[in-house]
Amino acid sequence: MGPGEVGLAYQWYRSGKAITGATGPTYLVQPADVGKTITIKITGTKTGYKTAPTTSGKTAKIKK
Repeated sequence: MGPGEVGLAYQWYRSGKAITGATGPTYLVQPADVGKTITIKITGTKTGYKTAPTTSGKTAKIKK
């Protein structure tokens, strides 16, 4: 049995820089993303447990 319900926070990145306002579980690719890579960092939190962040691998460069 695990820790039960865990809070999740999301942050999307464009070539390593946080995308302002991109803090949900999904992200719609934007024109500014063309030629860049995208990653997401998800942080799980629960009182009494260590914070658990993880970052995805990079996408291929976004094409037009």
